[in-house]
Amino acid sequence: MKNRINPTSLFWSCMAVIGLLSLWIRMAFPIHAVSWASYDDLLFVRQAADIGLGNWLGDYSNLTLSKGIGYSLFMLANHATGLPLKFSEHALYLATAAYFSLTIAQLYRSRAAALACFFLLAFIPTAWVAGAGGRVVREGLYISQTLLLLTLGIRCWVLPHAVSAASQLRTQWQTLVVLGLVAGWFWITREEGVWLVPSMLLLMGYWLLRQVDWRTQWRAILAFLALPLFAASLVVMAVNTVNYAVYGTFRNNDFRSSDYQAGYGALTRIRHDNWQRYVLFPKDARERAYEMSSAARELKPFFEGSGAQRWLAAGCSQTQTSPCPEILSGWFMWAFRDSVAEAGHYNSARDSRAFYRRLSAEIEEGCRQRPGDCLPMRKTLLPPWHEGYVTDTLNASWAVFQTLATLGKIPAYIQPSEGDTKYLALFDAVTNGPLTPTADAKGAWGEHTLKSPRDELRLQWAQALTTGITALSTYALPLAFVVWLIWSVFAVLQMLCKRKLPAPAWWVVSAVAGGIITRVVLLGFLEATSIPSNNMLYLFPLVPFSLVMLPVVFWGMLRWLSPFLSRSESAASMAK
Repeated sequence: MKNRINPTSLFWSCMAVIGLLSLWIRMAFPIHAVSWASYDDLLFVRQAADIGLGNWLGDYSNLTLSKGIGYSLFMLANHATGLPLKFSEHALYLATAAYFSLTIAQLYRSRAAALACFFLLAFIPTAWVAGAGGRVVREGLYISQTLLLLTLGIRCWVLPHAVSAASQLRTQWQTLVVLGLVAGWFWITREEGVWLVPSMLLLMGYWLLRQVDWRTQWRAILAFLALPLFAASLVVMAVNTVNYAVYGTFRNNDFRSSDYQAGYGALTRIRHDNWQRYVLFPKDARERAYEMSSAARELKPFFEGSGAQRWLAAGCSQTQTSPCPEILSGWFMWAFRDSVAEAGHYNSARDSRAFYRRLSAEIEEGCRQRPGDCLPMRKTLLPPWHEGYVTDTLNASWAVFQTLATLGKIPAYIQPSEGDTKYLALFDAVTNGPLTPTADAKGAWGEHTLKSPRDELRLQWAQALTTGITALSTYALPLAFVVWLIWSVFAVLQMLCKRKLPAPAWWVVSAVAGGIITRVVLLGFLEATSIPSNNMLYLFPLVPFSLVMLPVVFWGMLRWLSPFLSRSESAASMAK
């Protein structure tokens, strides 16, 4: 008698082969170190090194709290293991992808759905792109955090059966705590974490709509919702507390602080003689600011001198703006901080905080005396509204969506490391390497690099997978959105007419679609108003969502339609 293949063993074997193959290919792509990027890559490496040496984030400056420390903490933890940073990033991502795929298998009761999701996630094309997955920036970790949060949200708010809230709390409390801890880590990694909130609220809303007997269960319901918030707050508050103890300021990021936003908003509320896209603080506005405020006059040597030229050149170069008129808005926020530092107000957190508040108060008083020179009071990083922004944002959002669908049409590639040898050595030490050689580096025989046939094979496989998945995604993502929209119409009609909640699969698909829409529109708005944002580095966290959109829609529709198909088959059988 022949041995039958065990479906369970086959499933796990396929999952293991996919994961190991993905990790094997990923290790053919060393780190693309950009050691001159002192506000990005080098900043994260330096902060990881400072924490490891017991100096927390180093001496206080305008960069100390400019970006979240979640990635630097991860980098430090990885350094202790001795594993290459990109190996650990990809291993964490694969574990998260497997967790998501198994969650989909449990929800849809389909191992095929899990394998389809895991295959697409495991061979994510952006991982093989030096300018995105190869750099030492937060996106390599952020994709795992984002996908893990979505998965935990599904497990906490969609998978549980509709039993009492108290019973769910007893069985789910550990997952709720993990959800909160990951959310806190997510929040201190990047500054725009709010983009994932609509997806999480949608999943939470499904859970709330399923709860019964609110009068007797309200305490358990509140506890179920509050537990992850409490855990997330612990993470954020822990970082804030350390920053307060070291620097005297209870915060984890300056860009979220009211004092910085007040100072920034004060400068950007001053009227311009002629509106220019991406320009927030032109020459005429600066002259008005200098007249209104002694604090603004302290910034004049920077803005009217050589200090501003670096940011002007960087912005105009990256946006290909010619002639180059002023510092563009995506770079103005950094130039503003540099100007305050050059004026001597970043010796301590208390000093910088006081300066921003003084600047805001003086501009406010100047605007009160000269209302025609000012817009209404602003305490925000958003640019002053312009009548064309709605149309521009919609057009830019569509362009961003197309880039996401086509994955930028970027093939897998490796790029030489850049920058000073001293800082490249720091990169190598903190990340555990390996780094790509610099463009002028020579091997023992004079070659730029010396690759083994194994690495050449892995590069070829990566390029083939990138090409195939990109071709699939180009058509699959728009198709998946069309199917989801049609499904949504029927789901809403069902909810209104029959008072019946849509299937759990619809809520999951809608959460994935909601995350895509929110971040695409956010990037479209930034592209239209502030900074070039239509690129795969900023889209990197969305790629897992876009890749799984088709399988979760396809199998979700099958589960939704299966009762109708079964009834049709039964009716046909009876007719015979």
